[in-house]
This record gives sequence, structure tokens and C-alpha cells, in this order.
Amino acid sequence: MNKLLQFIGLFACQPVVYDIETFPNCFTLYMRTLDGSVRSVWEISHFRDDRQQLMQWFNYLAQTQTFMIGFNNINFDYPVIHYIFTNPTATVEQIYEKAMSIINGNDRWSHIIWERDRFAPQIDVFKINHFDNPAKSTNLKALQINMRAASVVDMPVEVGSILTPEQIDKLLIPYNGHDVDETAEFVVCNMGAIEFRLSLISQFGVDVMNWPDTKIGARMMEDKIGKELCYDFSTGRKTTRQTPRHRIALRDVIFPYVRFQHPEFQRVHAYLNEQILQADELKLLENGDRPAGVQTKGVFTNLIATVGDLEFSFGTGGIHGSVSTKKIEATGDWLIRDIDVASLYPSIAIVNCLAPEHLGQRFTEVYSQLPAERKKWQKEKGKKCVEANALKLAGNGVYGNSNNPYSVFYDPKFTLTITINGQLMLCMLAERLLAVPTLKLIQINTDGITYFIHKDHEPRAAAVCKEWEQLTALTLEDANYSRMWIRDVNNYVAEDTAGNLKMKGAYWTPDPLNYAESISNAQPPAWHKDLGNCVSVRAAVAAMVHGVDPELFIRLTTNPFDFMCRIKVGRSDTLLCGGKKIQRNTRYFVATDGEPMIKVSPPSGPVGTFKRAPKVSEYEYQRIMAETGGKWDGRVCTQNKSTHQNRETSIQAGFRVVVCNDVKDFDFSRLNYDYYINEAKKLIIV
Repeated sequence: MNKLLQFIGLFACQPVVYDIETFPNCFTLYMRTLDGSVRSVWEISHFRDDRQQLMQWFNYLAQTQTFMIGFNNINFDYPVIHYIFTNPTATVEQIYEKAMSIINGNDRWSHIIWERDRFAPQIDVFKINHFDNPAKSTNLKALQINMRAASVVDMPVEVGSILTPEQIDKLLIPYNGHDVDETAEFVVCNMGAIEFRLSLISQFGVDVMNWPDTKIGARMMEDKIGKELCYDFSTGRKTTRQTPRHRIALRDVIFPYVRFQHPEFQRVHAYLNEQILQADELKLLENGDRPAGVQTKGVFTNLIATVGDLEFSFGTGGIHGSVSTKKIEATGDWLIRDIDVASLYPSIAIVNCLAPEHLGQRFTEVYSQLPAERKKWQKEKGKKCVEANALKLAGNGVYGNSNNPYSVFYDPKFTLTITINGQLMLCMLAERLLAVPTLKLIQINTDGITYFIHKDHEPRAAAVCKEWEQLTALTLEDANYSRMWIRDVNNYVAEDTAGNLKMKGAYWTPDPLNYAESISNAQPPAWHKDLGNCVSVRAAVAAMVHGVDPELFIRLTTNPFDFMCRIKVGRSDTLLCGGKKIQRNTRYFVATDGEPMIKVSPPSGPVGTFKRAPKVSEYEYQRIMAETGGKWDGRVCTQNKSTHQNRETSIQAGFRVVVCNDVKDFDFSRLNYDYYINEAKKLIIV
């Protein structure tokens, strides 16, 4: 509570948290102070009209410039209440029409009210966490499950229906308030991120409140380079300067000092030198104003080299390779060494004077100064000071944006020069290390290598690393592990010599003693992940690291949330448990006497029509089916005469579950302990 009070003290007025609900005959706005001490709800419907009091409240927020906090409020909630604020006589039907135009519209930007036009400042924890990125897409209900809310509630009435007064009072408003309370809980989880952004605004005078970290970093670099270099103002409009490549020969990006002795590495090197990436001139950007540049994602598949009993898998994003399903343990004579390149991608750009072509020398000068400038701030104000963190974002944000066709840093050649050479340089290091007696590679992953070696030969390996550093001008950071349990390159547990654990992929769970903070501090923050069934993961780690019997661990666990799992289905899907429809975001546990859970998805084509055979074009299928009047034809239909029907997918196939969206429904006496024990055993590596 003290942290919350300190956080509230950063604002001139205590922020308020809000959420709206819109129906054809009802609009509600629920709002509470961040500390929950004051709360209120306003309704505009066929049965009640609070607009006079609501307008007074809006005017108060405008006069005091009180921060309003929501979840996806910038895209939806605020444009609706701004519409009411500027159209105080709007009917409930018009309010609903406005809401639907936002939800169903193709141009989401047309409804956004920009900072300068808002009657009160907005904080959107949806945008801060970059949940509008498809890879991290997360709704508030999924967050409620990850935050271990006592209850997880989906909309209790049919969306778009006409509501009765009783439905509004007993169903809609309590649901509206529940969402506000859960949003407030998530705000508490994001206090550090919000405080950081407040500091940036006061420090640099830029309103970055609702920007994700990558955008903050990019903006920092823009300001340092200069707007006149990043944008073209000659036409009277601000136009982003870019270098959208339409042809990249990889021989032009691979550094001349890259050399190999091993035939497999030589083969990959020769192959890459022969590759020429061409832009698809027919594929337009979303705005349709120009052809897309060279695509760098996923252009290489199955490019693999086997060296030193390890399979090196190459791609445009990074290199991967690892032993699999293996435990490795250091002894008095044998060492496990992990070496990582410090800030690999920014460092490659800095030491090789790389820059997006349109930004040239100025970019090189500014970018190369970032590490020293960051260290200066850390020395003056501490490692986690605002200035140092902002500069870190500036350094890291450039690389990702160099492949973003809407960024001022866009230059796919710059991206590929970094990623291709990063992989090849790590392979050079791996090749040289393999020449050291007794050395065995354990992993190679994007920016580092882990190896096993006899202590007598470690000085030679260290000398190889030093020679590589001198050749590449990059810096290696090292650590010693005592034990590793490796499923594959992305899923493993590593214990350092001090007993600290590094858990990756399937072996990572939030710290049970510091749950929410550990999710926020994960890199990247893990709020968008499925954090279900923590107990099996923790039992597996305890078994491997401490020798704890997984059954004993699981049976001694008394936190019901550790056993809970989650399922999230799409808007067009239906979730059934025991044949009854349940909410799309559902929390459950595997039980001895529960019900089967099934996801029902709509058919991929009109119900009852014959499915198209593989390798048959849609055009050819439609042509033949028009000729046959929809009857089966072996030329274009599947041979087994399958038809489009609703698709059913079992959730936890072979097991029964109990829904526990309300934690009160959890029952240890019904828990299927065998399921959780077996899930733990699947993760244990011996």
C-alpha cells in the first residue's frame, strides 16, 4: 500500500480508473480512484439519464487535468466519451452507433483523439504493454487469469442485445465495475513503467506516456539525430525518410574478414554469398502508396550445418543450436562456460560504423556515443536511473525498427548486415573453440555460446575468445554454470556456481514469492503468456535441482492458483464444458470427476459443401463446382468426400476438468493429482 501511495503522490490529482459499456439502449461509465476509496457509475439509457452529472464530472476532469487510466481506452473508451463530451445531447442510440463504428471500422486511426484535443490526459496500460502487437495480443480477461483474480468474468449479457433495467442494474454495472477493479490491479503491476514514462516527460519534454518501450527508444534516437535528417518537410508535409531496398545481394553485406575452415561452415558461407533477395513489387504496404521493400523475415528455411555434433540452424533473425534432452554437470575438473556478446546487435552496428543509408554519418556518430553516455548517467545517478534506461531503449530500439517499413530507421540492408554477420561471427568463434582439446559445444543461441571443457584447457579457450574479440571488436561476457538441464535451445534450466537459476521457456514460472513483479520484470514482460499449471513446472525444476520427489512437491502445494489452467478462444469459437456453453476466457483445473471441455470452431467453408483437394486452386475448385452444381467431383474435391462442418477440438483430451472462474469453485478433493504429476515428469531431465 505504501508503494501505491507513493505512486499516487507523483500526480497533482489522484488518477481515476475507468471503463465503459455500450448497448443499443444503454451506456454506462464506471470510474473509481486508483486507491479505490471513491467510485461512481453514470448511466445513459431508456430508463435513466445521468448526462448532466456526467458532463459536470467531465468538466472537473478537464479543469484539474486529472489522469484517466484505462485498458485500450485510447482506441475505444476515450473516443466514445469524447463524443459524448462534444455532443452532450447525443441519444443512447447515437452513442452506440459511435461505439460500433469504432469496433467495426476499417480505419482505427480515424476515431483516435490525439493528446492535444483530449479534455483530460489518458494512460492506457494496453498500449504501454504493446498488447496491440499481434504477437503479444492480450485481453483483460486473460490478464485477470494471469493476475490470479478471485473471479474472472466475461460479459454476462449478449453483446448488442436490448437490456432490461434489471439486467443493467444486476448484471451490466457489476460487470463494468469488476473490469475497472481488475484494470486498477493491472495499473499497480505497471507502476514502474508509468513512473518511468512520467519521468521521461518531465526530463525530455516528450509525451511518451502511452508508447511501448521500442517506440520510446526510437524517438530518443530521432531527437538525437535531428528531425531534419529523419523527415522530409520540403512538400509542406512531414514525410518519413527511409531506404526501402528492392534488391539485396548478401555478398555485399557479409564482412570480408568472415572466413571458415570447416566444410559445413564453408558451405553455408558460400550459399549465403550467392543469395540475392528481391522485393515483391506486387505486395503493397497497407497504405498502398508504394511497393514493399525486401522482406527479411523467414526468407531462409532449413539452412543447417552440423559441426562438432551440434546442428546449427541459420535464419535472418538469429542462429540456434543445442544438445537436446540432456543433463550436463560441472565437476572439479570439468567446467560449463557460457559466453555472450554484450549488446550484440547494437555493438555490431557501432563497431562496424553501420547506419541506415539515408541517416549516414550522423547516425553513426550518435549511435556510437550511446554506451558511453549511458555509463556516465549510471555513474552519476545509479544503474537504473531514467536517463540510463532511456538510452538503453534508444540503443535497442533502432535494430527492430530498421526492419519496420513505417520507421525512420527502415533499411533492410542495415538489418541483414547485422543479423547475417552476427550469425557468421558466432560460427567463427564456435569453429575456433572446437579446435581446443576436450571442448564440447552445448548451445549456440543468437548472441552466445555455451560449452563444456576440461579445466586444463580453459586458458586456451579464453585465449581464443580474446583473439575473436580483437578481430570483431565485440565484447564477450562470461558466466560459469554448475549444472544444466536442456530440453532444447529455448527450454532449459541452468544453475550458476552461486546456486542462482536461469529458467527458460517451458521451465520458467513467475516467482511465487514475488509473483506480479517477476512477470513485469521478465524480458520481455510475460503478461501475454499462458502461465497455467505452474505447479507441474515448479515440481519438475525442484526435482532436477534439489532432488525433490515431484509427487511430494505437488501434494504439498496448497495454493489453488498453481494448479489452474487457462483456455482462450477466438470470438467466432464456442467453448463447451459438459455440453454447456461457457465464457471464451476460462480458468479451470483438471479433475477426477469433472466434465470434458471442447472448443467448437466454425467450418472453414459453407456447411455441407465438399472440401477442396490439396494443390487445387480456389478458382479451379469454384469453376468445377459451378459445373457440377455443388456435387462431389474427384478432380477438385478430397477423395474421402469430406464436407465442411463445425470443427471440434478437445481441451485436455482424455481428461475431465472443472471450471473455476470463481476461485471458490476450486476443490482440492476433486483434483486429479496424477495429471499434474505426469505433466511434471514429462519436463524432468535426468
